[in-house]
Amino acid sequence: MIDLPEYPSPNGATPRVLDFGGFLEPASGAQVQRINRMGSRYAVAFTMPPLPNQKHGRIWVNRLVRGQQEGARIEYPLLDFYPGTPGNFVVDGAGQAGKSLHIRGGTPYYAFYEGQPFSLEIDGQHYLDFIAAGTIADTSGDATITLTQMLRAEPADGDPLHISKPMIEGFIMGDQLSWSISLERLIGISFEIHEAA
Repeated sequence: MIDLPEYPSPNGATPRVLDFGGFLEPASGAQVQRINRMGSRYAVAFTMPPLPNQKHGRIWVNRLVRGQQEGARIEYPLLDFYPGTPGNFVVDGAGQAGKSLHIRGGTPYYAFYEGQPFSLEIDGQHYLDFIAAGTIADTSGDATITLTQMLRAEPADGDPLHISKPMIEGFIMGDQLSWSISLERLIGISFEIHEAA
């Protein structure tokens, strides 16, 4: 797994859902049904500011080429959202599935907000998701959070949540990975990362 550079950071991002569910639309005119399937996940298209080749451009290009083959990881942008001081939340108990996740070990009374991004790390792999409904941790720093997508893998007891610095991890996707080189010796890059699972 290739860690993409933290600096310079992207100057634009376009997240989207990779939806593996579907709709059943009967030809008879009966009620439309939504079928939700486990596995829906996220992709983000990033744009970079012009990068000086000698200092940053060549490193970014190399890591993106490697990320196409080995997978890549980058911080999900929080924009103006400040996550505060969540502490060190971890999964509380094995065997969890669905859209609820019991967690422990965080800051007492920490408030989770609807739409707040986080990543759950399972066996070293990050799974990006968002808080579906606001909740507040109890006096011990325990909470049950509601997820936007169903859990895509079964977390183990003690697996960490990344709240202050959520990550998206997957493969650099597209028909081809390309970059532009200007006469000013600047590199222009845009890329898209898809979660693999």
